[in-house]
Amino acid sequence: MRDAELITAALEMAGKIALTFFRNNPKVWNKEDGSQLTEADVAVNDAVHALIHGECPTDGWLSEEGPDDHTRTTKQRCWIFDPIDGTGSFALGRNEWCIGLCLVENGTPTSAGVLHPTTDKLFTAQIGSATKINNIATFVTDGDDLTGARIASRPSALRRIADPTSTPYDVRHTPQISRLALLAEGAVDVVASFGRKHDWDIAPGALLVTQAGGKVTDEMGRPMVFNQMIPSQNGLVAAGVSRHAAVLKAMENPKR
Repeated sequence: MRDAELITAALEMAGKIALTFFRNNPKVWNKEDGSQLTEADVAVNDAVHALIHGECPTDGWLSEEGPDDHTRTTKQRCWIFDPIDGTGSFALGRNEWCIGLCLVENGTPTSAGVLHPTTDKLFTAQIGSATKINNIATFVTDGDDLTGARIASRPSALRRIADPTSTPYDVRHTPQISRLALLAEGAVDVVASFGRKHDWDIAPGALLVTQAGGKVTDEMGRPMVFNQMIPSQNGLVAAGVSRHAAVLKAMENPKR
């Protein structure tokens, strides 16, 4: 299969598997870092890994719910996967969770998809074409400043941007990939998150944003390179191209 077709097939399979556990009392336990893991995360991870490996046996693989084989860093192509982003919501039977898969080539996302199984909404993106929601093109919003901008960030990030003309968007139950999908479809105007962020929480959504006409960088405004030895990024700032510059400016000179 072509990469885009493989991503769609993998996500559709993953969604069906996840829904068999959803609101069906899945087993839940805590990982060493204290975050939650369910049997659905494991089942989805294993099934998608098997599919990707079967189709692309020489590619690298990086998943939140699997061991990190660092040989992936020697590969030109690496698949980055989050089986369930928003495991806490999933475990509670809430709808705020999604599944994200991305192909990275030489550190740059080239094909990606994000599925929200409870709404049957599928986001897809490829280098060279517009982001689509269920095969309909979608685009980010943009503006020269933050006036009225809907900022999807936690309170600590909002304080750092600190622009009184913007509008906070409640993200308490919205996982990182979903926030980037909201940005790609124009439902929010800015996504900002500071501190170290795992590749699997960003890469699938990042391509959705850039192919919808937006810009994604770390919190210093630097381009992101994925599939490094330590697979994480120094924060996240995502918005339309002009508004992205306004966010960085507000961070340097916050309005009090």
